[in-house]
Amino acid sequence: MFFEKVAQKQPELLAALRQQSYFTLEQRRWLFTLPDLHRFLQLQDKSFEQVDYTQFRSTVFNSEINRSIGKYSAKIIIADNRGKVNKSAYALEWQ
Repeated sequence: MFFEKVAQKQPELLAALRQQSYFTLEQRRWLFTLPDLHRFLQLQDKSFEQVDYTQFRSTVFNSEINRSIGKYSAKIIIADNRGKVNKSAYALEWQ
């Protein structure tokens, strides 16, 4: 799973995230928006090429991401609530 790989701090994936101007990668967290994450995954992972944004968003919200990344001392939070899912910023934080 993508978020587990980020939570594990896999060097190749962190390097790919760092290269994108629409992401912010800090020592203790990675900041992203859902539209930017969708765009990134469509370019990086063939299994996302045909997944439209609405499907993607539904999948993310119906998954148990925090449970799966918790074993790596990480969690997803709303970093900047802008009142709309598509405009809000999220962060994967390492504890």
